[in-house]
Amino acid sequence: MRDPLYAAALAIGVLTGCERRLEVTPLGSPATGGAAGDAALASAPDSSVLYLAWVDGDSGARHLWLARSADDGGTWARPVRITRTPDDVGAPHGESAPRLVAAGGGRVAVVWSRSVPVPGRRWPASEIRFARSLDGGATWSGAATLNDDSSGAPGTHTFHGATWTGDSGIVVAWLDERGGAEFPGHHHAAGDEAATPAMESDARIFFTATEDFGTAWSPNRPAWGAVCPCCRVTLAREPSGGVVAAWRQHFPGSIRDVVTAPLVPAPGEPARVHRDDWEYPGCPHTGPAMAIDDRGVRHIAWYTGKPEGAGVYYGRIARGDSATAAAIPLVTGRGLQTAHAAIAALPDGGALAAFDVGEDGGRAIRLSRIGSDGVVAAALTLDASAGGSYPQVLALADGSALIAWRQAGEGEGGVRLVRVAGL
Repeated sequence: MRDPLYAAALAIGVLTGCERRLEVTPLGSPATGGAAGDAALASAPDSSVLYLAWVDGDSGARHLWLARSADDGGTWARPVRITRTPDDVGAPHGESAPRLVAAGGGRVAVVWSRSVPVPGRRWPASEIRFARSLDGGATWSGAATLNDDSSGAPGTHTFHGATWTGDSGIVVAWLDERGGAEFPGHHHAAGDEAATPAMESDARIFFTATEDFGTAWSPNRPAWGAVCPCCRVTLAREPSGGVVAAWRQHFPGSIRDVVTAPLVPAPGEPARVHRDDWEYPGCPHTGPAMAIDDRGVRHIAWYTGKPEGAGVYYGRIARGDSATAAAIPLVTGRGLQTAHAAIAALPDGGALAAFDVGEDGGRAIRLSRIGSDGVVAAALTLDASAGGSYPQVLALADGSALIAWRQAGEGEGGVRLVRVAGL
């Protein structure tokens, strides 16, 4: 399925003074509806099959969809609907977008957040939902709820991460507000008057795991507290099979900096990625992105809004190292919009980062290729991406990468896709 309005374009970007050229080829997308968003990408570990999931529809008929490609995103099979009822998935919200997990043998799973309206509360409660396919996405199981307090008073469980741990293992973590007497809610959209910075209750990170690809799940366990309540938690798998989490921590004095910590085999002590010391009396709705390469190096991209230092930064932490990383600026500037990043580790020890703010500070999709030496080797803002948000990055076996994002706009909105070569 191709979008002829977009597939004719071709962008080649160079950062002045750098050696690499990033060649960007627009692709057709199966999610072209104006309401489509919340893209998620995954690749099968034992084949060339790629998966794309997204949310589409309005409040009366919203569903979660999946399409697959066998030619690196050049063409996509007819989309399959995952959800069975229109009330099982909330409106697109990039910080709590669906997470895809692909395993061998045609197994693929999706984890998402379901809104649960509560009478008398302005903001809804939420549940973590799970469905799986054992035939490459052709058919799907009914949805299961992973938070095990769903039988009590409605609570908040969202801003989640998920990762495959090898064979049939999956780990899911999310921000959880169970145990509090009253939570004000943290689901306002950017630009809403309710998004004015205000002291909000912290969340905790809970997690659960399965060893049989979702037939049975372990009891929910709390891992960490004092968590910024609406910035997603990100999970990434280590070469050893362990799992590392990254999130935005609430430190004393309303400091909200990014941290990482081991989650599997056991939760460890959080360590700051970089000491930004960003003081913000509220939740900025922007969690970190993290990928772990074959050497066990953590590649992290994040936004900070600290005055005189606002921007998107990149850092790396060697395996077993708890020291803070050097912060490499990817884009900075006064008045820079809150940005949301994604990242993929590359075979040479470098990384490809994507984020939704351009050099001029406006909303657009920008890419940075960071070399194995930690230096930005190339960068560009994607053509026709003005208004785009919440990019996702997937490294492909041939050394290229697939970028997906939500594109705003009547008629030309939906999920956009490009392939990036020259990495």
